[in-house]
Amino acid sequence: MAASPSDSAYVTALEAEEEQATSSCSPFVAAQIELSKRHWSQMAEPSDGISMEEEAAIKLENKETFKTLEMHPEWGEFFFTTFNRDSEVWESMGSLELGEKFAEGAQAELFHAHVHWSDPEMNQEDDEDGTKWVVKVFKKGTLVRHLQQQWPEGLFQYTTKDFENTKLGKPPQVRYHSEVHCATLLEDGRFAFLMVKEDEDLRTLIDRKMKESDHGCGPFSKERGEEIMYRVAQGLNQLHSYGIVHRDLKASNVLVRTSRPSPKYLWCSVADFESSVGVVGTGFWRAPEILQACRERNVNEKPELFSKKADAYSYGMTCYEVLTGRVPFQDHPLSKECPLLTDLVINQHLRPEVPEYVNDWARELLESCWQFDPATRPSFVEILSFIEANSEVEYIQEEAAKRMVVVEEAIHEIPKFR
Repeated sequence: MAASPSDSAYVTALEAEEEQATSSCSPFVAAQIELSKRHWSQMAEPSDGISMEEEAAIKLENKETFKTLEMHPEWGEFFFTTFNRDSEVWESMGSLELGEKFAEGAQAELFHAHVHWSDPEMNQEDDEDGTKWVVKVFKKGTLVRHLQQQWPEGLFQYTTKDFENTKLGKPPQVRYHSEVHCATLLEDGRFAFLMVKEDEDLRTLIDRKMKESDHGCGPFSKERGEEIMYRVAQGLNQLHSYGIVHRDLKASNVLVRTSRPSPKYLWCSVADFESSVGVVGTGFWRAPEILQACRERNVNEKPELFSKKADAYSYGMTCYEVLTGRVPFQDHPLSKECPLLTDLVINQHLRPEVPEYVNDWARELLESCWQFDPATRPSFVEILSFIEANSEVEYIQEEAAKRMVVVEEAIHEIPKFR
């Protein structure tokens, strides 16, 4: 959602949001948010300012819509919750306090949050795990019924699965994407997602590593870079298994945990997919077919362009960030001539130049993801298999072995006929 100071000026932003005030946060954070606006995702339907009367009507409508969501037979009980007060449907889950705003995007703002659960065991679990919380609050004037249209169909599948596992006494599934714990409606009528807080986004980590690096070979060691590429592919593969297309993959939409680092591994997870249907991507992370539709101003009429294969193209660009520390076409002579550069990407199949220090197999992976024809780009199952076959990183080989066990178990469960 937010970006780092190194993002290039050509990245598309919402002009209508350029004057958005940031008075609710410290001067340093406000400056960071202003810089991040150049990195905001482009929205399918940007909204304008609203009057006080419209705001009151939206607040009332959101309350009724949220009540309906709370009553949903499959996920209303455990996903749509209230804090600080009992609703007409459920008792309060506890108290929720918003802290300082620390990031902002075209659709929503991120706040630090403190949660005190009504269930003492949940508070104990948070303390033992060191869990911190953030709240993604959608901006005033946003109708919940419109947000529903932006939620991918598979958004609740993993939470439903975890709820079922809890009832059966089974452990929750391992997630390679960020956790959207629940949704709530604030007292002022704004809709919000409660999410587990990670330390920073991958783009911020890349920028810091680039400042520390003096050898000109990217931000990470060969092993760490391969591990990150694999983890991001795991996240996308998992989202795709739920039927979720991300639509806006980039390093700033991958979260990393650095305050509690493993001695061997860096935990990172794919984020910002919970309202993916409402975005059309960011700058040159977008596949050529989407750039073409944006240029023709008919992208909203072609939802089929936002496919798993379009995610694969964006994944290639995200891996380019990981391997080089650069954003797409950062150093290209036409980096400030967006229309000309877009034409070259679409019609001349121009792609970022990959430095010589990048391994041949990693270069091959990028090139396969960057294919012009979406049908020729790899699936994320194929991407995972390709990395496993070429990387010697211990984590990757461990995960490959786990995947093989799962596949073998699935084969044994297939009925045999004579």
